[in-house]
Amino acid sequence: MQGLVNLVNDLALGMAWLLPMACYIAAWISFLTGAWGLWQQRQPQNPFVGKPWVPWLGIVLSGVFAAFDRILTKSSTSTGLGTQVALGSSVTGYTDATAGSVISGTGPQDAILSIVSDFALFFEMFGAWAAFMAVVAWNASATGKTNRSKLSCLLQFIFGVILLNPVKEATWILSHWTTSS
Repeated sequence: MQGLVNLVNDLALGMAWLLPMACYIAAWISFLTGAWGLWQQRQPQNPFVGKPWVPWLGIVLSGVFAAFDRILTKSSTSTGLGTQVALGSSVTGYTDATAGSVISGTGPQDAILSIVSDFALFFEMFGAWAAFMAVVAWNASATGKTNRSKLSCLLQFIFGVILLNPVKEATWILSHWTTSS
């Protein structure tokens, strides 16, 4: 179990180092695409005929990608999770359990919470990447590059934000599950 936890947390650390780079690359691509689109509006070979909002969307999304950590923090605060997201800061890995076995506890709830807390960094990074890919997919949907609905992109973003604090969510789910049964 310890080896699996270490492997998954190392993968999460790799994801944590790649996400800021992906955000800044997406910001530059969006900005350059938006600026090029605004310049092409005056040209006779305008590729955005009938879609004048596409260049402006690129400019706005460049700001979204550049401030993605603040957007995730505000989204997390809006859901009541209160998770602070910081891209590019020092990321810490797995810390060993303090008391007893990693899985044992006073009951199944403690075992589930212990497992979720061991894999929390992976869940957090998976949620951040899911939210990032939801914004990328929304851009493709808004510009007509894919047939994906904008509602599915919104749902993916919401579930990505929910995964930012897996221990709090698991605690909430377990408390409501045990009280209803």
